[in-house]
Amino acid sequence: MKRMQGQGTDALVAAARQRMLLAGMSEEQVKSVEAGNKVQPRFTLTAPIGGVIAELAVREGMTVAPGAMLYRINGLGSVWVYAEVPESRASLLRIGSSVEARTPAFPGQVFKGRVAAILPEVNAATRTLKARVEVANAGGRLTPGMFASVDFTPSVKEAVLVVPSEAVIQTGSRKLVIVQRDDGRFQPTDVETGLEANGQTEIRKGLAAGQKVVVSSQFLIDSESSLKGTTSRMTDVPAAMDAPADNAAHGARK
Repeated sequence: MKRMQGQGTDALVAAARQRMLLAGMSEEQVKSVEAGNKVQPRFTLTAPIGGVIAELAVREGMTVAPGAMLYRINGLGSVWVYAEVPESRASLLRIGSSVEARTPAFPGQVFKGRVAAILPEVNAATRTLKARVEVANAGGRLTPGMFASVDFTPSVKEAVLVVPSEAVIQTGSRKLVIVQRDDGRFQPTDVETGLEANGQTEIRKGLAAGQKVVVSSQFLIDSESSLKGTTSRMTDVPAAMDAPADNAAHGARK
């Protein structure tokens, strides 16, 4: 390259430099070629990140075509956790929302992360959505292949109204809760439910805190027509005949 510069071919020198840089050589390697006045048969390629080699596509002596993959390196500064989320909890998923991950490999430790992507499909067999969670991996303790549990519950929890899940009567098109009125009789009430967990169901509409609900009863409703007849008769039954369990709807946290 020194000889080319002496002949006044600055444009060719610049082009040669550019080709070496595009080939993956660093500025230091290009300067080494300039200093030695000859092309070096070997030079070192440096990976842009540190990590673990997940795939090795080349061996010594192989011819490599331009653009061919040499190595696939997994950086461990952060890891991806693919979480299977039930459809009933899909409302908790938000891109960018904060989550907490725990793994049996490190009991008691919490790894902070965020939802990076929500895949647009539902697993037909498990009825779950798949969320990709990006988790910070300080110290490289988490490694690919580990199992983890992910908590999507917001850090700031709101008070919600819950009742025992067995108190909710589902008829297909309606959801009812049998409420004890002030006069001691029973009143079927339409409700809108939310999340269900640990035997408790969130009530979003239809009930107020402090109301008493029937947890279990001795009748079977098998259709909408039966429901209409049963609920009409139920309003005339005094509480003494079938008193509700002393389980009041109450405000709780998720």
